[in-house]
Amino acid sequence: MKNNMNYPLISVITVSYNAVLTIEQTILSVINQTYLNIEYIIIDGGSTDGTVNVIKKYADKIAYWVSESDKGIYDAMNKGISKATGNWVNFMNAGDLFIDNEVLSKFCSSSILKQVMDFNHVADIIVGQDLHVNEHNKIVSRSVLPRRYNLLHFYITTIPHQSCFIRASLLKKYYYDTSLKIVSDWKFYLQSIVLGGHSVAAYNNVIVICNPRGASSDN
Repeated sequence: MKNNMNYPLISVITVSYNAVLTIEQTILSVINQTYLNIEYIIIDGGSTDGTVNVIKKYADKIAYWVSESDKGIYDAMNKGISKATGNWVNFMNAGDLFIDNEVLSKFCSSSILKQVMDFNHVADIIVGQDLHVNEHNKIVSRSVLPRRYNLLHFYITTIPHQSCFIRASLLKKYYYDTSLKIVSDWKFYLQSIVLGGHSVAAYNNVIVICNPRGASSDN
């Protein structure tokens, strides 16, 4: 599929470390998407538990991957951002899953993306919904998108990066602050949305099923 305005290239970045039990289902969730214009990037932090062997199994479906030590999750995410060549970036970390194999096709044919493309590239961040499941795969929550993002919103919560699509140029402008262990997301959104004035569009459909043992959940 050609990279054009009708079919934007989406860079999906997976960050992993010793995730042999979950990495394969995440990889399959990405490579089985019916949407073809995907650039898949995996940044592994030097896993020693067999994660790399799983990645190698699907190497022909991955645009770029590396396994090396890093300074934490945001350093790994920054490495992925630096390699991304897509119009939009989505972070689908080890253990997280797209809701189904059609989700990117539906998103890229949706009216919200067409509006963003038609109206002078207004939105730099498109936020979808996410489902959180427990260890028994039972749904425990579904995100509700606010009508407006402001400082109060980010005082209470943040935007899960798994369920949003961020313009690559915006990520390359700010990158993530690697000095913050698990809350660099907050800083990025505050910088770009609240302080930088970059706009957000809501996509009221579920994008992702979030792993209950994600990095932020563990902390």
